[in-house]
Amino acid sequence: MVSRWLAKIANYLTNELAADLFGTGEATPTRIYTTLQPWQDTLWQIAARAMGWEVLDTRRPLPGDLFVTNILGSEASDALGAGAHVLAQPAQYLSFAWDGPLDGALDGLAEIAMQPDALVVDTPPLLVQARDEALAGTRPSAPVQGSRVALLWDARTGAGQVLDQWMQGRSVVIIDPHAVSPDRLTQILATEDVDGGLVTYQR
Repeated sequence: MVSRWLAKIANYLTNELAADLFGTGEATPTRIYTTLQPWQDTLWQIAARAMGWEVLDTRRPLPGDLFVTNILGSEASDALGAGAHVLAQPAQYLSFAWDGPLDGALDGLAEIAMQPDALVVDTPPLLVQARDEALAGTRPSAPVQGSRVALLWDARTGAGQVLDQWMQGRSVVIIDPHAVSPDRLTQILATEDVDGGLVTYQR
């Protein structure tokens, strides 16, 4: 499931937004920023970084930038007004389409669904670089054991943490600290069969 969505997103970013449609040889805009659920953010950021896109921390869109969001509000309006592409993606896990007016944005699920399930674009050898950039200088605070770990989502480095653990062959449970109280962590780790514990990252 994860590999299929990563492939679809990478195909979309390359074929639809970064394609040199007219053969001019000019560089196309490849900058993205997101306001999504943690699991959605992870997929978009990892796919974008792996394809050489710049993931923005700032919210100052330029023409051709891509903004992917769960909420069509003032930030989406500002992005559209600046000439950026806006994709609206529902926050609910099993959604099939955006429910409501798009107001100039595109339905993110519909756009991605049209892409092939396997990679059909060339992938640059950037995975290690993408991971290191996404980690922003952080590393696990202790040696990591086990085959399945949990991570507390961090908007700035979370995608890098997930990619770091994936590259070491581990599966990952993402926990949103804004939605889960600390007293539930032990229960979640047991329910999700997390044998590697809660991994934290620090500089």
